[in-house]
Amino acid sequence: MGAVVTDAPGDKRRRRSKVIALEHAGAVILDPRDPMQAARALVAARFMNSGHRLLHRHRGTFWRFQANHYALADQEAVRAEAWRFLERARRRGANGKLVPFKPNRARVSDVLDALASVCNLDSRIDPPAWLDDADDLPAATEMFPLANGLLHLPSGDLYPPTANHFGLAASELAFDPGAPDPKHWLAFLGDLFATDEGAITALQDWFGYALSTDTSQQKILFVVGPRRSGKGTIARVLTALVGRDSVANPTLASLQTTFGLAPLIGKPLAFITDARLGGRSDQAAITERLLSISGEDALTIDRKHIAAWTGRLPTRFTILTNELPRISDTSGALVGRLIVLVLTRSFYGREDPALTARLLTELPGILNWAVHGYRRLRQRGYFVQPASAREAIEDLEVLASPIKAFINDRCIVGPGLAVSVELLYQTWCAWCDSVGRKEYGTKQTFGRDLKAALPSLRSTRPRDDDNRYRSYEGIGLKGTSEQ
Repeated sequence: MGAVVTDAPGDKRRRRSKVIALEHAGAVILDPRDPMQAARALVAARFMNSGHRLLHRHRGTFWRFQANHYALADQEAVRAEAWRFLERARRRGANGKLVPFKPNRARVSDVLDALASVCNLDSRIDPPAWLDDADDLPAATEMFPLANGLLHLPSGDLYPPTANHFGLAASELAFDPGAPDPKHWLAFLGDLFATDEGAITALQDWFGYALSTDTSQQKILFVVGPRRSGKGTIARVLTALVGRDSVANPTLASLQTTFGLAPLIGKPLAFITDARLGGRSDQAAITERLLSISGEDALTIDRKHIAAWTGRLPTRFTILTNELPRISDTSGALVGRLIVLVLTRSFYGREDPALTARLLTELPGILNWAVHGYRRLRQRGYFVQPASAREAIEDLEVLASPIKAFINDRCIVGPGLAVSVELLYQTWCAWCDSVGRKEYGTKQTFGRDLKAALPSLRSTRPRDDDNRYRSYEGIGLKGTSEQ
């Protein structure tokens, strides 16, 4: 049985030999001086199926097709595949006879370098994407890979899995449009939220959002409640729904570390459980990274022992916590990204150890419930914040930005108002003493934070007799004549 692998059509570079790879007695004949030839033969032998290549090099990383999606291909696993392939290959000796190829470290490394070129995908391709012509298919971003195919979320149509769909995440669940309603799941949500339909709707919308690869909402789900209030159960069900390999589990503190973002590559969902920060945490760095990732910014991410990765992370964060964390954010931008769900009941001492297992039996019905949330969110175009979250959001704003709490307590904001910089700073210092805040900061840092909280604020220098003094326009003090 023979097989011939040739150069791609249109390739102007001709090989010295017209025959690149030829099977002979179960082995491929290769030229040790031509690693590109070996790389193409390796792809043809190990990484092709039905005309589709199953291995791609994208943004410095190998990805290999696994049933319904592309999974991260460990560099050592690809290297081992090359060793095994080359071990069975032959080359022509000095007398023209076939002899074992005898791979060594240098030859394998050369073939791997060539393999990266043969399998290279344009870094501008943002997964999920169709790799070949797919004009008759829906947008790749609307597909949810499942065990029995690609589910088109807007229509409910199921398409066969294909290596032409370059997606990096998939669920192990099978789609069943006729699955019964998840009665235990709905009862569980009733126990958590009682009559708070706004919270249940927001959670359903988030489950649907997590099925898709859409990050355009630029939102973070924030669930706060006492211990044993159901946060972990929500996380376990959503993890099972989207697939365990699609989920990362960082900590807030890990986001500030050198390699802390690497585990998020290719992960559409991340759970931060028990969100707490120690006194040595760099809150500004954590805030910056949460804003960058949720804001769809491109990032360069350092990875251990391999090249840095550059791209846009597809990750949507779900933060679960027993208490409101203090994450420094003077501008309030991060709090504005949050969809907040407040749990008030604790089941401590009354836990049902079989609850999660019972809920997981309803995953096909929960999937249909989540798809309904996806379609409602898509039609509405935005998340609706539950009314029950108002107080928690105000508390988060105060924790993130004490300057906002000061403005709410002591100031009036509006056109036509003005106050001297000196008087406003003195009032700030007195307020800090009254609430137990030890650090006032300088006038300069106070002014910077004030303008971050109130971007419309203007600094002026009006004249008082023959002297000029600095003043803020657009803000005044409560209960004073200087407004």
